[in-house]
Amino acid sequence: SSGINAEYGGVTDGHYFSVAPSIVRDPSQQLVATSVPRDRVVLESDGPGLGPVKGQRNSPLNLSITVDALAKLWDCSREDVADITTQNALRLFPKLKSVVKL
Repeated sequence: SSGINAEYGGVTDGHYFSVAPSIVRDPSQQLVATSVPRDRVVLESDGPGLGPVKGQRNSPLNLSITVDALAKLWDCSREDVADITTQNALRLFPKLKSVVKL
């Protein structure tokens, strides 16, 4: 989608986009999540201001909220979202392969 390409610039450059639990309350994150290629989406786990409830601190415990939101937006299973975003993270951070057990 050219609107996202023009606005974010990183799509055609191969950048990754993190999606946080605030996706449940942020239409702009929903737009990004449904517009950029799925193989460029990773999960944001610790952005303090990006929790599902405005004003409440975010936590890695909220990752399942992001996974549920993406599954709904992408019309796929939670397992598919987990697989896609895990593989993306492993490509983005190759050193994780030595500590992540799949």
